[in-house]
Amino acid sequence: MKAGEDAHTYGSVNSQILAEALAEKGFKVDKKQIELEEPIKELGIFTIQVKLNNNVKTSFNVSVIQE
Repeated sequence: MKAGEDAHTYGSVNSQILAEALAEKGFKVDKKQIELEEPIKELGIFTIQVKLNNNVKTSFNVSVIQE
């Protein structure tokens, strides 16, 4: 992501972007399965929860880095 000197991005990472990134890696996850309280608007490493079905949740880490 493009970001300013204060590590805040000039856009945000939302569940749609995360679902597309997972699809590029071979993981089929609908954006509705990604439990993201609010879009990510800063650089860093974030743990994201995914609800695979009613009884199964998992998580993954996403690194938001400056381009």
